[in-house]
Amino acid sequence: MEEGRFGKLLHGTAHIRWNRGEEYYKQAPWRGTWEQDGGALMNQCIHNIDLLRWMMGNDIVEVFGMTDNLMHGFIDAEDLGMAIIRFANGSYGIIEGTTNIFPKNLEETLYVFGEQGTVKIGGKSVNIIEEWMFADNLDNSEIIKEKYHENPPTVYGFGHNPLYADVIDAIHNDRQPYVTAEDGRRALELVLAIYKSAAEGKSIKFPMGKCNTMDFKGRFNG
Repeated sequence: MEEGRFGKLLHGTAHIRWNRGEEYYKQAPWRGTWEQDGGALMNQCIHNIDLLRWMMGNDIVEVFGMTDNLMHGFIDAEDLGMAIIRFANGSYGIIEGTTNIFPKNLEETLYVFGEQGTVKIGGKSVNIIEEWMFADNLDNSEIIKEKYHENPPTVYGFGHNPLYADVIDAIHNDRQPYVTAEDGRRALELVLAIYKSAAEGKSIKFPMGKCNTMDFKGRFNG
């Protein structure tokens, strides 16, 4: 992306097809609440949503979203969220996030499509490069797929180590970390825009203005 190998960006998609049952929410009372959490998009899906926004150019024109609680009547927020995003650079994004997949986590996948490149990063937690195709043929796709994939027995926790290492190095060398607090804010803003769009039944233009999860308290009651 940074080298411009995709050419013109066309669209990207984030699919988070996971499972969370009642026992998961019983482990911590804050989970699934509007006061301290949110639903599937805010908790389970926000990392891939962050990747999608970052990859597709960050600046957003508008978002249209729909959310629902189909299977999780024991939490306040959504267990299904979908959205379409229009980016300022002319590309589009699609988000599909759910915690309703039977019987366990299925996949967390990120696609990026450009006029000269296609990439699919899949696995259960965006941890395996499954497709790598570029018109410039600067690298061997099979070698890339072999080199840049991790398939540990559990997907949780492995992605944190490089982030911590970068933050520590940034402190030692007095530089900006690769992932900044502003990056985190942008991911949060996008999820809130989806919530607001779903609640109001219309697209949300950016900049969005003030919004927080408590604005949607009681939305799925009854």
